[in-house]
Parts: sequence; C-alpha cells; structure tokens
Amino acid sequence: MDNTKRKCWEFVMSSFARSYGVDKIIKDRKFCEIALSWCGDSKIEKYKTLEDYDRYFRELYRSWK
Repeated sequence: MDNTKRKCWEFVMSSFARSYGVDKIIKDRKFCEIALSWCGDSKIEKYKTLEDYDRYFRELYRSWK
C-alpha cells in the first residue's frame, strides 16, 4: 500500500473508531474492507468537520453490502 492510500485508510479507520469504538472495528473485517475500497476508489469527499466525515462513514457502513 502506498503512503497516500495508507494515510487515507488510517483516516477512515480513525473515523470508524470514533463512531464504533476500537474493539468493534478490530473484530469486524467489514470496516477494513470499506476503508480499502473507499481509498482505492479515490472518492475523497470535502467536508468541513470530522463530525461530517464520521456521519458520512457511518452511512457508508450501514449501506455496505
């Protein structure tokens, strides 16, 4: 994983950790899959606050198949 994708993945995973807690994201591989897919697709959204990103990623998690 290149440095840019790694930073992206870490950002997404930190958002999930804020929303769901570290224990849950470690136990559920779905979080990692979502982060890898989202960072690979380069769908970088421009939000103003971390809360906006957290809301976005919670919705993405809920809708993930």
